Amino acid sequence: AEHPMTKATGAPLELIDDALARLLADATPLPAERVVVDDSAAATLIGRTLAEPLVAAVDHPPVDVSAMDGWVTTAADALADGSGLPRRLVCVGDAAAGRQPNQVPLRRGECQRIATGAPIPPGGETVVPVELSSLEDPGRGGSLLGRVPTEVPAHVWLVESVRAGGNIRRCGEDQRIGRRLADAGETIDPGLLAVIFSSGVAELSVVRRPKVAILATGDEIVDGDSGHGLRDSNSPALAGMIVAEGGEVVARRRVGDTLEATATAVAELAAEADLVVTTGGVSVGAHDHVGSALAEQFESVVWRIAIQPGKPLLIGRRRPDRDGARWALGLPGNPVSAFVVGMEVLLPLVRALGGRPARALTAKGVLEEPVESPNGKRSFLRLEALRDATGSPILDRFGRVRVRLAGQQGSHQVSVLARTDYLGVVPEPLVGYAAGDEIELHPLPRASHRVVVPNG
Repeated sequence: AEHPMTKATGAPLELIDDALARLLADATPLPAERVVVDDSAAATLIGRTLAEPLVAAVDHPPVDVSAMDGWVTTAADALADGSGLPRRLVCVGDAAAGRQPNQVPLRRGECQRIATGAPIPPGGETVVPVELSSLEDPGRGGSLLGRVPTEVPAHVWLVESVRAGGNIRRCGEDQRIGRRLADAGETIDPGLLAVIFSSGVAELSVVRRPKVAILATGDEIVDGDSGHGLRDSNSPALAGMIVAEGGEVVARRRVGDTLEATATAVAELAAEADLVVTTGGVSVGAHDHVGSALAEQFESVVWRIAIQPGKPLLIGRRRPDRDGARWALGLPGNPVSAFVVGMEVLLPLVRALGGRPARALTAKGVLEEPVESPNGKRSFLRLEALRDATGSPILDRFGRVRVRLAGQQGSHQVSVLARTDYLGVVPEPLVGYAAGDEIELHPLPRASHRVVVPNG
């Protein structure tokens, strides 16, 4: 197959917005699959995407239940009679959560002890909180209860009025059978997981997780100590961001700088993944073979984009006569370049394949210092937020995050990522910003966390 870079080396660099538009236009969600909703699936559902709306299969609550610990009685007995005196009721039973209530209807002058979540018994119309009751006549020194007694008493005194129907959660007040609870495309987080399990559905239709294979290339990549080698930081970082966005990393491999070994690895990985991601070997050096290796399986869609860092990016789409992975991304080998392209190109594709909105949220910041950017390229600066004594980002009076360079900006200087809260975007036509200028921010996970050491 034709080397995807041979004819493109002298071509103008493609704008990242154009490259993403072409990439995402073809990136349709993967097929849906049905999963059983049970305790064993709870943890595996986090990060999945609903392929169909979630519709309630049961009413919630399923019956009228108590919202308080206390005493359930008739509406008339819950109201003071105008005398201001405590009302003495006969306690005729106990209503506990998870048990069928006593089916003998409550009559005037009666109550039952009741727990939060317990079904309301027949004739029960109001729940009086335990804190408004006493086991002895308050007029003769009886003290108010602080908690429900362990034994069901013979009598109880109520000292204040409670409106009719008070402290009762009505059947279906949270959700009714047939009510739409969440739309297709929603990502399952712990909050939605709670709704799923309360909805009563037995199965759930979710988009299949994108399967991603990662191939690190280069003779310089080593596992242990070596005077001339480099440890692979790209693969773990990319795997982490893929999993965090709902993808599944099905393989991670390394290969040296030979065309035959690289082509063989690409073919094997393409057979088990939806997306093959390589790092290194996509530039124009004598030992850069990834472009030729990918060309056996994929046709070139994008080669080199106008960003910094991360210019030597290769995007390939599966050839019509091939099976396996639909997409391949050839990322640069420099660790910060690979990280930035991972955030800005790889993750939008993973989200789209997984049925999520491709574009991540953005924020606004204000620069504490001037920054530079090469003309004609979009820069993604590594920025840190100024933090107060609590470790929270400091905002200006307009609600913008105050940011500054997190450290050196070289594409090989990976240590700066430990302090990076945001990628700061400088558009292509600009050569920089002055201190005090507003800048678009692409938040990284660190931006949503407090930090240990304040820096503001």
